[in-house]
Amino acid sequence: MKKARYIRQSTKNQTNLRQLAKAHPDEILFIDIISGSVPFAERTEGKRLIQSIESNLVNYVTFHDLSRAGRSTVDVLTTLNFFQSKGVIVKIDNLGLESIIEGKINPIFNLITTVLSEIFSLEKATLLERQAEGVYQAKLRKAYK
Repeated sequence: MKKARYIRQSTKNQTNLRQLAKAHPDEILFIDIISGSVPFAERTEGKRLIQSIESNLVNYVTFHDLSRAGRSTVDVLTTLNFFQSKGVIVKIDNLGLESIIEGKINPIFNLITTVLSEIFSLEKATLLERQAEGVYQAKLRKAYK
């Protein structure tokens, strides 16, 4: 099995240590410092991972948690479907779930990742809404430039 671990942190001010905690020396690391709103296939290391899969260099990918794959439901599901179409097993560490078990697609993985990706998308939208409300209130007080 040719294993890889994908790590994403949103900003340089953050750390990826908790994502690296379970990394294994045999895994190829793909580390992006980029917003989860950027589509997976447009990220530098996301592209490199996709190329590695297409070149048959990787057939097992681990994410610390699903939100590292992205914050858009459509993008996350598109990415997971691509992996599945290539026969790549995806593991989500914090859920203890794998996409393929004993050569068969895990329907529970598909159900949970679909629901969670929608929750992460909603979470991002809610955050942006709260941020916009705060900016509006700050502008009313002339405290925002």
